Amino acid sequence: MKVLSALSLGLLQILATIAANNGIYVTAFAPPSPSTSISSSHHGPFSITSTRGGDADAASLSSADSAPTNDTILFRQAATVGIVTAAMGHVYGLILDKAVKGVWTDLPDLIERTNLLKLGPSYIAFTIAIGGLLMGLLSTKLKPAYIVAEFVSAFSGPPDDDNASSLSLPKLMPALPNLLLLSLVTSTFGFSVGPEAPMVCAGALVGVAMARKWYHQQDDDTANVASSDGHNNNKRAAEILTYAGASGALTAFMGIPLAGPIFVLELTSASSGMASVAKDALGPAVAASAAALVLIRGILAPKSSIGGHFASPPVNVLSGRAAILTSLVCGVGGAVLGTMFHKMVHFMKDILWQNNSASSEVGEKQGGYDVSFLLNREVLVKTLIGIAVGLLSMLYPATMFWGEGSLQCVVDGHQTSFAVTKHGLSSLLTGSSLVNTNLPFQSPWAAAQVGCAKLLSIALACAGKFPGGIIFPLFFAAAPIAHAFISFLPTSVSPVAIMSLMASTQASVTRTPLATIFMLALSASATTEVSRMLPAVILSSYIGVWFSRYLSDESYFTYSK
Repeated sequence: MKVLSALSLGLLQILATIAANNGIYVTAFAPPSPSTSISSSHHGPFSITSTRGGDADAASLSSADSAPTNDTILFRQAATVGIVTAAMGHVYGLILDKAVKGVWTDLPDLIERTNLLKLGPSYIAFTIAIGGLLMGLLSTKLKPAYIVAEFVSAFSGPPDDDNASSLSLPKLMPALPNLLLLSLVTSTFGFSVGPEAPMVCAGALVGVAMARKWYHQQDDDTANVASSDGHNNNKRAAEILTYAGASGALTAFMGIPLAGPIFVLELTSASSGMASVAKDALGPAVAASAAALVLIRGILAPKSSIGGHFASPPVNVLSGRAAILTSLVCGVGGAVLGTMFHKMVHFMKDILWQNNSASSEVGEKQGGYDVSFLLNREVLVKTLIGIAVGLLSMLYPATMFWGEGSLQCVVDGHQTSFAVTKHGLSSLLTGSSLVNTNLPFQSPWAAAQVGCAKLLSIALACAGKFPGGIIFPLFFAAAPIAHAFISFLPTSVSPVAIMSLMASTQASVTRTPLATIFMLALSASATTEVSRMLPAVILSSYIGVWFSRYLSDESYFTYSK
């Protein structure tokens, strides 16, 4: 705790120095007085002055059309939130690694050594089916469990909507442990959705909880304020710190700077831009991300290597015309894939959960809900999803997990064996694979099978309402599909086409084009020729979002109007 406190103070001193260089001075470091509105120019022990333009005037912390919080105060709070959420994300990551290793490496090794059971590919199907059943049972008990769809729906609404943003987030307890446990089980048992989205939600819950603590913002939004303006200011500050928490947690888990803040601010926008709150929230969110990165890389994991975890084949010579044409084709192709994916998810959801609304209506007419029916339905659906994903994973084991740890093997067309990747499995478990996981793709059809199987696996998990993210899963699914078509392209274009289709597919679903670019660029290793690839990746990422909106008025997430 002393180390964390020292780090926090150091970060705050840096932020205060930066603020001072811009004409804002802070004479003390302490949170605002709980009995004082954030709109006040004097916050308890804070004394804030501005010398911009040569005049020393009291800094105004609010205006009619901008965020009503002082940058120094909010940046310091955001950095603190970033440190807390980074520690949470780091611990979660350590537990997840141990859990995955225990279920998929240690337990099979134990079974093989002791000859308790005949170990084979059926272990995959059985284990994932058990995971589905376990998720069904847990989901009926662990409520509320905040999910990313709720985050997007709430924070994509108008800034002044009382039913939106930070006011809609549940209390930290028990929502946070519920969310983390459900996410842990989902990822541990091999489902094709990742911890990225749960980290966004967990960080958001921590951020808003700290904001409520600092500003005494209650569930009914009864804040201890001096005026109606102060009331609105507290709501705005809570919203900004919610984004800061989401940014810090995502940065800590992925280890990628800057991409986290941009992702969470793009995520809540229905277009290819950022949410309207970005003009106020981007700076604090970046501060939270920076604090998270300093804590993770500098203190908690100082010996971990810096750099990406997948290498793309060399590009060699690439003309401007070839890059533009590749970005256009892959941008449109990714939009088509993304649109097909989210329509498939919605179609399966309608089938799997169609009786929920009808049951609720009957319950309302009777003065209550048919709770037993809903609970049994949830257990049944998640168990069936577990069985389906288990069988699919037995036939295509490389599609298991969320794909970040095994991305290399699909980027290079299985030149890298799946067994040697972070989430690789023993050959005893992959014996029923229809596409050899330890040999390069033998044909375009083999690559297409892996890509389509991954898309189906992701869609099943999403339709079954398993909590998880789809960033790296979609990257993983798009890469082998690109390999299925690159035999028709010049060799120099192939690596660019793979990366571009990965970008456009993911961006078209989550509508986060700029964050997608950062994630791919910073996830690539030093040997990847990023400077040659990036122009096409940037174009294809945005084209994917724009063309997907042209193809369909529907989207993966539901955005508030």
